[in-house]
Amino acid sequence: GRDDDAVTIKNKVFESSLAAIVETGKSLRENDFLKAVEAVATAKTLEIYGTGGSHTVALDAQHKFLKIGKKCFVYGDADLQAMSACLLGPGDVVIGISHTGGNKAILDALELAGNGGATIIALTNYGKSPITKISDIILFTASQETAFKSDALQSRIAELVILDALWVAVAFRDYNTSYENIRKTREATASKKF
Repeated sequence: GRDDDAVTIKNKVFESSLAAIVETGKSLRENDFLKAVEAVATAKTLEIYGTGGSHTVALDAQHKFLKIGKKCFVYGDADLQAMSACLLGPGDVVIGISHTGGNKAILDALELAGNGGATIIALTNYGKSPITKISDIILFTASQETAFKSDALQSRIAELVILDALWVAVAFRDYNTSYENIRKTREATASKKF
């Protein structure tokens, strides 16, 4: 509410973020999640496309997948998305992140990748959005945005949690290798910390 004080705002943001995580967990279709795990785990190339806030979510996923040795490329620029997408084919996987599911740059790139035979995974909040029509696998978030609807505040939290679950499930497909790669990447960056 416009008259909420800072503490009330803090409490409401935490409550709505928790609700988004819980509702996303309940509504995420298990079969689609399992298909996404299989696709990502066996992907020759993994790419993630997102613009704006979705790009930062994609970068977080890239960081995690790299830790377990899964090469992952993230593109936030429409031209780079299109250039890379048109070169993908069977065995490649693209995750398109779009809260509304109607981002034209993302849709265009996903369509190019799909035309080449790549598997398309959509991470979105809206069930009847254009992204669902061109995707092979759909991972839905569940969030009720409030006063700042265009910023999709809670959906970012839900997207991060879905990608975290995907990352852990993929890592567990080859636990020993993933564990060893996490150890190596931590060791490689240890000298850069105090």
